[in-house]
Amino acid sequence: MRAWCLLLLSIGVAGAGAAGPSEPSPYRCSPSDVLEVTVAPQHTFDRTVTIQPDGTISYPVLGRFQAAGLTVAELEAKLRDGLNAELVDPQVSVVLKEFKQAVRRVNLLGAVHNPNVFELKEGDTLADVLVAGGNPTPRADLRHVTLMHASGATTVVDLISKEEPAAAQPEAPAERIWRLGRNVPLQAGDVILVREGAAPTALVLGEVNKPGSYEIQGETRLLDLLALAGGPAPKADLRRISLRHAGDPEPRTLDLQPLLVLGDTSQTALNVSIQPGDTVVLAETDQVVYVAGRVARPGIYALKPNQRVLDVLLDTGYGADAGTHTATLVHRGPDGKPVARKLDLNKIMAKGDLAENELLRPGDVLYVPDKRTKRQTLEMLNLLLVPLSLFHLW
Repeated sequence: MRAWCLLLLSIGVAGAGAAGPSEPSPYRCSPSDVLEVTVAPQHTFDRTVTIQPDGTISYPVLGRFQAAGLTVAELEAKLRDGLNAELVDPQVSVVLKEFKQAVRRVNLLGAVHNPNVFELKEGDTLADVLVAGGNPTPRADLRHVTLMHASGATTVVDLISKEEPAAAQPEAPAERIWRLGRNVPLQAGDVILVREGAAPTALVLGEVNKPGSYEIQGETRLLDLLALAGGPAPKADLRRISLRHAGDPEPRTLDLQPLLVLGDTSQTALNVSIQPGDTVVLAETDQVVYVAGRVARPGIYALKPNQRVLDVLLDTGYGADAGTHTATLVHRGPDGKPVARKLDLNKIMAKGDLAENELLRPGDVLYVPDKRTKRQTLEMLNLLLVPLSLFHLW
């Protein structure tokens, strides 16, 4: 091998006597090459060094510098110029002791799950090597993936481009990385550096229990993000959840009510993938019922699909010991005017009478009478625009 290296050196440095169009170009150093450096007459500076995956070597006086991409002659000149700071006219000789140019390889470093050296096959692209390395970690800065070529040139690749092809569904992050990365060719000796960036986050606002900014860990979907935010609040309108991707001009509206409330598993496609910078907003629902009177927690309650009188009464803390066994349900009739009906709560609580346990509609008012507070309750119902004349049933 040493004889072959010396022969290669004589071709690359001194040049052949007959030059022609088929004359090979001087060999340029690559990562993993082993170099034997000799300095005369100061042999204390003799070293055997290996070019690191990032293309650099470390040498006395000069420190760490880029060696990949240099010819032997250029490397000798660089070492000689650097040593001139301490030595007088040093004679520097560099010999390629080991090199494996026959094996095409690339180095993958940084924020990937399996950083390593990979054999570069014909046609391999940046996407192929990232997949071989187990894909980027959640903290990877995919806007600034750096390719350091053996020639010394550097390329920075953005894998979060917003130029998307027309598609029925937005791309998941892994799909976007593959689409953009497969258009980036690689060269033997390339070093791919995926730096770690700031933690990716998404923002959740509105009717959730813990609104705020949340770090995205791996493949995060909408329901995962809502769980981080403590889940939807009682008054959240699950029919109109707004999702805006960073940079998009308009938000997307999703109806999660069939999936979350009715358990419709055919709607799982609505559990979309969340991207860094996304904003999710849950508005307050306008589908409500009003509960007043002798219950533990009177107020306004969000109306869920197929909810009946008993469901809402239990939410308000009403029990059989409430001391009253009737209630009045007020809703809007076909002509838009309020219509009142007296309900027997004994039939609902004890017998499950569906005729009494009516389905509720948006805007309904449910009143459980209490003689001690009757006047104040009626005044509250009046504020809700329900004519007091309807309550003659009490």
